[in-house]
Amino acid sequence: MIRGWTAVIVFTTLAVVMMIGVNVRMWRRMKATTAAAKAEAARHEVEAAPSEESTDLRSA
Repeated sequence: MIRGWTAVIVFTTLAVVMMIGVNVRMWRRMKATTAAAKAEAARHEVEAAPSEESTDLRSA
């Protein structure tokens, strides 16, 4: 009977380790995707911002 419980503990431990590994991998992917999206949004914000020359009313 001890061999049966040993197998249960081993398989449960392996399942927990695999679930943690999958969660860590997903978290890292989400973190990288979020960082890339923020960088792209910042780049678009800089490109879309009007330059100082176009908002200067003295030249009108």
